[in-house]
Amino acid sequence: MEILVNNQAAEELEVDLLVVGVRPDAAYGRPVERLDELTHGAIRRELDARGFDARAGAQVSLPTYGAIRPRNLLLYGLGRGEPDDNAFRLMAAAAIAGARAIRGRTAAIALDESPVAGTTLAAIAEGAELAAYRFSRFKSRIDDAELSRLLIVTAGNGADSARQIEAGRRMAAATNLARDLINTPADEATPAFLADTAASIATRDAMECEIHDRAGIERLGMGALLGVAKASPREPRFIVMRYKASQGGAGHIALVGKGITFDSGGLNLKSAAAMEEQKRDMTGAAIMIAVMSELRWFNPAIEVRAYLPCTENMVGPAAIKPGDVLRSRLGKTIEVMNTDAEGRLVLADALAYACEAKPGVVIDAGTLTAAVRAALGTKVGAIMGNDQKLIERIREAGRAVGESLWELPLVTEYAEELRGSIADLRNVGTSGNAGTILCGLFLKEFVSCPSWAHLDLSGVSFSKQASPLGPAGAVGFGVRTILRYLIGR
Repeated sequence: MEILVNNQAAEELEVDLLVVGVRPDAAYGRPVERLDELTHGAIRRELDARGFDARAGAQVSLPTYGAIRPRNLLLYGLGRGEPDDNAFRLMAAAAIAGARAIRGRTAAIALDESPVAGTTLAAIAEGAELAAYRFSRFKSRIDDAELSRLLIVTAGNGADSARQIEAGRRMAAATNLARDLINTPADEATPAFLADTAASIATRDAMECEIHDRAGIERLGMGALLGVAKASPREPRFIVMRYKASQGGAGHIALVGKGITFDSGGLNLKSAAAMEEQKRDMTGAAIMIAVMSELRWFNPAIEVRAYLPCTENMVGPAAIKPGDVLRSRLGKTIEVMNTDAEGRLVLADALAYACEAKPGVVIDAGTLTAAVRAALGTKVGAIMGNDQKLIERIREAGRAVGESLWELPLVTEYAEELRGSIADLRNVGTSGNAGTILCGLFLKEFVSCPSWAHLDLSGVSFSKQASPLGPAGAVGFGVRTILRYLIGR
């Protein structure tokens, strides 16, 4: 899709759909005033007849019957007050959906006559590309009625407009890459597949990339990762990617992502219904690969390293059993009381390894606990850690891109539940309560960095229903939050 800034009068554009933002005031805003005059009051009469109140997200679609050059009009409510970037992301998404509904190939979004901020242009491009996403690799028939050109109509056309639009597109491209990886069936998206994807990105962007196979993982002493991998005929991989800025600063940031490419639950077998979406259990690794894929373009002045422990969690004669003890890279032993609590095991080894390089910040992410869905539902991810400033900065980055994170406390009194009877630690608590917090406390045992944040994305990684910014399936939640955090440092 081509996205361009255009300062031509909106009513003169030869497009299939014109989208106009509307404010809830007496005149509905100046763009609507002008269009209303050209249509001899038809727009105002239609809006009044429908009781359109221009609340945030409200929409009215109208054919123009030749009164103006755009063939269809979509009036989009911006709500009271000054709209933020999230409002413009959703407005762009409405443009994509509106064009798709009429099988239009061209659309325009008309903004106020005054110049707009560069971030608004980025948000519109980002929202449009996210909403346009489809995963159609395995479809025998593909609907080609998709938008080919989107114009952003504004009086301002600053020198950095093209870069701002490209920045929005890159944010969306990273998210859509994560979506592609997560949506890909587990039979194809294996640990080796993720390693090949990471290596390809690293080659393209002149990054370092190390890929450790089973023998390499054994040499690294990652007994927890190897334990989870025992029953799968597909070889595990431990991937390390390193981005170095062209004008680098001191220190580095470590990103750690859980890469369970399929999770059967092991001998603590999941139900059939719970297993249907378990190709998504590599979300943490997917979003970190996606973040790394756009760092060269954004060029943040900090070194970033990604650590991705990848394996399947399967059932078989060699599978780890409840009660088995694994020795982690850190040397701590872990009593496996539930084989379906495997994500924290692979992250434990990766976190310990990442911390040995003494990063200034560590951020890990993955689909860790069903408990987080019970606590926060499917719209809000969980965050916890040992550095309040870091947590707030990540949450602020999330708010800026429309991804909500809620902090859960690391209640130290609960840690006693993780003390093993014959080993240093258990991988689950004894009470069956506070599962998400206990997972965070378990991971904390392997973190020596004083600035660490853990994101549990189990509730927000995959959706059964479409949203304005994407279809059902992989959401890609977390990519834009982490990118925004890294860029804003």
